[in-house]
Amino acid sequence: MRRAFAVTILVLAAAPVAAADFPLAAPAERATIFLQGAEIERIGAIDLPAGDHRLLIPVMPNAQGTPRIDVAGATLGAVETLPEGITDGRRLFTPEQEAARVVWRTAQDDLAAAEDARDRAAAGVEAATASLAFLRSVEGGALAGLDAESVAATADAVADGVAEAQIARTQARDALRLAEDRVEEARFDLRQARRDLDATGADFGPVTLRALSVQVAQAGPVAVTMREFAPMAGWSMTYDANLTAEGVVALTRKARLHQSSGLPLSEVDLTLSTAAPFARAEPSDVPPNRAQIVAPQEGVDLSGTAPELARDMAPMSRAAEMSLATPDPVVASANTDGPVVTYSYPAPVTLPVDGAEVIVSLDRIDLPARVYNRAAPRYDATAFLVAQTRNDTDEPLLPGPVTIYREGVQVAETHLPLLPAGDEADIGFGPQEHLRLEYVLKENRTGDRGLIFTSGTRRQDIVFRVRNLSDAPETVETLYALPFSEEEDLEIALDLDPQPDARGVEDVRGLAMWELEVPAGGEREVEIGVTLEWPEGQELVWQP
Repeated sequence: MRRAFAVTILVLAAAPVAAADFPLAAPAERATIFLQGAEIERIGAIDLPAGDHRLLIPVMPNAQGTPRIDVAGATLGAVETLPEGITDGRRLFTPEQEAARVVWRTAQDDLAAAEDARDRAAAGVEAATASLAFLRSVEGGALAGLDAESVAATADAVADGVAEAQIARTQARDALRLAEDRVEEARFDLRQARRDLDATGADFGPVTLRALSVQVAQAGPVAVTMREFAPMAGWSMTYDANLTAEGVVALTRKARLHQSSGLPLSEVDLTLSTAAPFARAEPSDVPPNRAQIVAPQEGVDLSGTAPELARDMAPMSRAAEMSLATPDPVVASANTDGPVVTYSYPAPVTLPVDGAEVIVSLDRIDLPARVYNRAAPRYDATAFLVAQTRNDTDEPLLPGPVTIYREGVQVAETHLPLLPAGDEADIGFGPQEHLRLEYVLKENRTGDRGLIFTSGTRRQDIVFRVRNLSDAPETVETLYALPFSEEEDLEIALDLDPQPDARGVEDVRGLAMWELEVPAGGEREVEIGVTLEWPEGQELVWQP
């Protein structure tokens, strides 16, 4: 293994030695991260003498369930947990953690030395200031009784002393400023060193241990592999979608990872899986379905509710039992059309212990597309560019956010739903600013037929237009939801000019589509007349 933490025990005789405890770090070597949760594989190696011993391995703080343990070179016996089993966590540091601790301690010493140098510089400023103050305190009265030559000599000496003291104070202040800068830099270095140490997951203790009793028949190397489940981990898919000039959707897949196991994952072999460890293990119970009759109750409609009620209540007792045993995590739904998909990342990955997000690039998929313009004049001011793509891979495309690019320029963001292999999806690539939309509700006050009300009749005339501001013709698939009724007493008559090219688009009742050929610099118009008739005494609920 890349970082197997090995401890060598010197054996002077071939005979078994008395039972002893041996600390073993067992750092993480591999991680399989699910959409929710992760299985972390820890590996430790140590040379042991023959005999019965205990291996003391730090417990992963946020693990769930019982670990799976394999031992090579010895026979595994009892496994027990020792709360705060060791007070000095440094005994279990990995080489990476020990190196970070040394850097941190060095940074502490550097800060202390910088602070000492600053204090000495401050003392120099204070001494120079005091000397200058003393020299400036000398007055003429202090020279009384001296002859002229002595007075002159003393005055020169004081002047020279003042000059020298001023220079010394200036130099001392410069030295103090430099010393204070070094203290500030040392503090930054210390904070960074501490952050780097914390990122390794180093625990100074006390540390809870898992004690593995092992029986070693013959002195030699013993390897321990421990697989533990961490519920506070997961990954999700994110995409960059670029629509090329050739009409191909280049989909770059990236994974967003996080983990808060309490154990550092440093340079681990990474596998991503779409499996759902929290999924139910068994189907729902099927209860009896008894029919009965009861006295009618005013305002209560029981028709057709018994089967639904029984079906809804069937899993309730099981769900209640499960809620007492384990939490109910939010689990992403994936792989509804096939087996579990896994991704083996080709390079070692480091995931911070504090749950910070890490993004890794997976691959790029080129999807064929039909590129077209789509417009909804009732709601939008412009048409939009859309690419109808097909997942022609052998695996599902997981749901996730998508950053949209057109020929390498970011234009929008959207979301990709779960797309099983072979399914199609429409991906929007932003507005077409040169295709402007206009939606008009005509009113009779302007002289049009407009909005006409009678005792049970409403007439509404609607016009929408698509204007092409570019110098090239465009085809625009334009959608409008025509009104429909499911009540015999509400009659709807439609006057459409031109007639739509398709109705019931995307299996939506009343949704009509016009394929409008809009010339360069021109516009196309669709007129819709809606007449609704209903009995007097009823109210019409409809929004054009």
